[in-house]
Amino acid sequence: MHSKVFIDTNVLVDIFDQKRVFHKYSLDVIQTCFENEQIDLFINSDTLSNIFYIMRNHMKLSFDNALEKLEFISSSFVVVYGDAHYFAATLDICKRHIFKDFEDGLQYISALRSECTLIVTNNPKDFKNSSIDVVTSKELSEFWGRLA
Repeated sequence: MHSKVFIDTNVLVDIFDQKRVFHKYSLDVIQTCFENEQIDLFINSDTLSNIFYIMRNHMKLSFDNALEKLEFISSSFVVVYGDAHYFAATLDICKRHIFKDFEDGLQYISALRSECTLIVTNNPKDFKNSSIDVVTSKELSEFWGRLA
């Protein structure tokens, strides 16, 4: 059982936007993790600003509604704040083409430095070079459903 799970930004977007394909699965994964007190959920601090932007500009939420959702996220997840070393490590893996997207690289480094053993993302191709296990919310939801 994974006790430290890193949640990609797209999974959080999924839980707030019912129109997204993975909404049901992402919501199920987050709820299951919340119910299991042995699982800590991690996000990168950049996720907070990215999700606020998405909620305001793409989902058209009000400023106050978006802030309310950010409060929920920041109080429910372990927020990993990167320092110069995180950025240097991310630049390194991007320069070496291990990761082709800086944001994904930063999330990976945050998961690695937080000793997470699982990354939940709905874009697994973005983490194809990860040394950490990667799973989609659909795969994890269906796996847990078979265990129940």
